[in-house]
Amino acid sequence: MLEKQEETVFYGSRRIRKRSFIRYFPILSLCWFLFLGYSPLTQAEQPSEYRLKVAFLYNFSAYTEWPSLPDQVLNFCIYGEDPFGENLQHLQHKKAHEHEIVVRHTRNSEDLPSCQIVFITRSSIDNLSDVIKQLDGMPILTIADTPGASQQGVILNMTMKEGKVTFEANVTIAKKKPLKTQLSTTPFRH
Repeated sequence: MLEKQEETVFYGSRRIRKRSFIRYFPILSLCWFLFLGYSPLTQAEQPSEYRLKVAFLYNFSAYTEWPSLPDQVLNFCIYGEDPFGENLQHLQHKKAHEHEIVVRHTRNSEDLPSCQIVFITRSSIDNLSDVIKQLDGMPILTIADTPGASQQGVILNMTMKEGKVTFEANVTIAKKKPLKTQLSTTPFRH
């Protein structure tokens, strides 16, 4: 509720009516609450960083072809502490190229050769050079989300910029892998 007040002010010989509004405290409080409440509601509608990254991981698996897949499954391995949380459930048992995606977690680098996709988490990035050497020449797509990981030998490195997921590709390493994109029959070059 707004109450209107009118005041007459004299400036020299001129008479000017000045109008002002008095706001009741409850109205002001409600407006302030709505203003403050709007921002978190808007942010809640935005997908989280790792939910967006899971969508990219699925697309990476859908557009990559492996020479052969044992047991007709696509082993997606998280190496290190899992940053995805419940968001990774969206990948479990989805299909890519008619192959069921099986999500596995490991902290042992010796498990990685049985994977087709390896996501190297930030918690395991200190062991990156050993992992890259171990997987050299194998048809395994390596992915990370740590600054500088692609320069160290990871094929795809995801980053967040202005709320969007971007990625960089290490084309030199990708060409050495026997992987192909679904978009063409040429070796992985993107």
